[in-house]
Amino acid sequence: MKHTITIDARMMHFTGIGTYVRNLLENFGAIEHEFQFKVLCSARDFSTSLLGTRFKFVEASSPIYSLREQWEIMRLASGSSLLHCPHYNIPCLYRGPLVVTIHDLSHLVCRDSLPNRFAYVYAKIMFATAVRHARRVITVSNFSRDSIQQRFRLPREKIRVIYNRLSDRGRDATLAPDLERLAAMKVSRPYILFVGMLKPYKNVQGLIRAFAAISLERRNSHQLVVVGKKSKFYPGLERLTKEIGLESKVVFTDYISDADLEVLYAGAAVFVLPSFNEGFGLTVLEAMAHGVPVIVSDTSSLPDVAGDAGILVDPRDVQSIASAIERVIADENLRRRLARRGQERARLFSAKECARQHLEVYREVLDA
Repeated sequence: MKHTITIDARMMHFTGIGTYVRNLLENFGAIEHEFQFKVLCSARDFSTSLLGTRFKFVEASSPIYSLREQWEIMRLASGSSLLHCPHYNIPCLYRGPLVVTIHDLSHLVCRDSLPNRFAYVYAKIMFATAVRHARRVITVSNFSRDSIQQRFRLPREKIRVIYNRLSDRGRDATLAPDLERLAAMKVSRPYILFVGMLKPYKNVQGLIRAFAAISLERRNSHQLVVVGKKSKFYPGLERLTKEIGLESKVVFTDYISDADLEVLYAGAAVFVLPSFNEGFGLTVLEAMAHGVPVIVSDTSSLPDVAGDAGILVDPRDVQSIASAIERVIADENLRRRLARRGQERARLFSAKECARQHLEVYREVLDA
């Protein structure tokens, strides 16, 4: 008898968790296994590439973090062998086998990134409920595993580390820069690239100040390109660029398509992720796969992700970030060495292997 796994995929079109969900589904369809999947998502996210006997798409219209999702997801998952929630907003009254993915604890440790006090209270309650009800907790790095275990006193064997992986689409380092497409985004080479949310813990403000601290010659010849949805934190970042006279040198793209993101990776001189806290940092792998030298924080999971293929900096030290940027920009041999190491490291992260490891977790839960 085939088991049916229900996956709450309502965040499929998001960045971050959405990339994780899309990669899983695509690779569940590409490898051999015994499972069928019920995919809960909005009608616009029904994927024609996944149509077939393994996948049944079911419309789920309740908003993320809403009261209505508690009843809808529980109802739609009824009769399944197992429910996999890729975020901590589980249906609290669901009592079937449950697997939850917790990417990091940023909603608990980076409170200034949340919209209000209630959001923190909600996160605190839901995290605790999710780890208690789940048969297995999947997380994406050893750093996140240790943080979850220490915070919630979970048995180590209940937590499974499965690194995020690159989709096959994110592995082409041979793309030539599309100058026409770059111009449409008001971007010109050479440029320094950041990709991520504009929340405070991502430390975009520190990156902007570091860009201002590099030599005048380098600053005049480069742009800083910040890719991320213009959230409520964007106006503060825009004000900062004006205060330090960089409004003509810093480009905020807002949300962009995957195709445009590929173009930006292909043309970047260096990629910088100076986060204070990061559960994994998939964008680091994406940049390395494209042959872009990377500079990352020496905190949380980022040293494990970058390995010896990136330069580590103190995210709280603007001069540390600026010096690393200046060093990479100025040294062509260093750029080539980091690019080569990055591509080698990115090849270690297979999306199909990630999917296989998730299937192993499902089997463990169902065989218990």
